[in-house]
Amino acid sequence: MPKQNNRKPVQVYRYSDGTGYSRNMPRHHISVKPKIPYLKHFFFFLIVTILVVLTINFLAGRENIQSKIQSQDSQSLAINAQYCKGNRDNSLIIVSISRRHLWACNQSSQIYDSVVITGNENLASDKTPIGNYKIYNKITDIDLIGSNAQVSWNDHVKYWMPFLQNQYGVYGFHDATWRNDSSFGKVSPYSIDASHGCVELPLTTAAWVYNWANIGTSVSIVKY
Repeated sequence: MPKQNNRKPVQVYRYSDGTGYSRNMPRHHISVKPKIPYLKHFFFFLIVTILVVLTINFLAGRENIQSKIQSQDSQSLAINAQYCKGNRDNSLIIVSISRRHLWACNQSSQIYDSVVITGNENLASDKTPIGNYKIYNKITDIDLIGSNAQVSWNDHVKYWMPFLQNQYGVYGFHDATWRNDSSFGKVSPYSIDASHGCVELPLTTAAWVYNWANIGTSVSIVKY
């Protein structure tokens, strides 16, 4: 008889693919996480889509801003053109109190414009008088001294071009270097920060007007 060994028989389970394991052998369980196909690609395309949308919105917003600026510039040019329209003087300076602006005209052509500060409309003595005048003098480096019921002043100016003298004093164009450049065109004529009746100009504007305007140059102060 053949010899029998004393080891217990090992039963092996077989599968159709030929693999198997022994029930007496230690088993190792491997957990496999389910894979979501194309997950990385999905997030990539999502981020790209968001960036594209943001870029389109940014460009559209910038175009709208540029369109508004161009529209405002066109409106400003149209408004500026109306002030010199119909003028026959070779040299005319127009000052609008409501628009806080100055235009220099050579006949019907506008050749210069600038922001200005005009007088306090709440005081009769400090109003910039509406009407038509002429520059009758030109002086450089002068001290302007005056007073009203509230304050007195003594201001040194580089350029002085008077156009009117009445019961309240002398009115003219001059620079105002004690002002911030950003103040011109922003000071309300109904504010205590307005001038004492003169038309105050940025220094560069005062220099230009002084060099361009001769004695006898027409001045028109308007409300609108």
